[in-house]
Amino acid sequence: MNQYNEGPVVRFTQGEIEHAIHAGGRKKAPGRDGLSSEFYKHIWEVTQVEMVEIFNQIFRDVLITARQKQGVIISLPKKRGTNEPSDLRRITLLNTNYKILARIFAQRLRPVLAKHLKDTQFCGVPGNSILDAAATIRDFIAFAGTEKVPLCVLSIDFKNAFDNIAHEYLFQTLKRYGICDPLIHGIMNM
Repeated sequence: MNQYNEGPVVRFTQGEIEHAIHAGGRKKAPGRDGLSSEFYKHIWEVTQVEMVEIFNQIFRDVLITARQKQGVIISLPKKRGTNEPSDLRRITLLNTNYKILARIFAQRLRPVLAKHLKDTQFCGVPGNSILDAAATIRDFIAFAGTEKVPLCVLSIDFKNAFDNIAHEYLFQTLKRYGICDPLIHGIMNM
């Protein structure tokens, strides 16, 4: 069995964890624990065996603690000299070990997304970009103009859409796609 289907779950590999650590951006602010991506990259050679064991224990026993999930919310001004709340962009600084685990889960889900999502889905599909969506819209508008075909373009604002979708529905969808229970439980716990 593989990491997606029911049955024994494939442990996180050393390469998988190392890739997730190195995928973290440089000079990113750390979360509450104060440990940055650079820290994990720097200690990897010395601690890789222990790190693989720790991440596998977290995954196997679903041991993501409430403290690991805590973030620090800060507000960054979108432009200089502003005092209006609407001119602030809020971001959450999460612990780096939490982000590493999230990257591993995301990497494991990518093949499933590529298999089940349509080519017209631009977000979350490997190889697709939001720029492709913009180019597709541009091409349709150009075609309609050239061929004198009526066209209606509808723009829907999906701001905060994820917060409005029942998470239980998302987890049931993952299960129907053949994602193994331990991976779903790990995502649920995050």
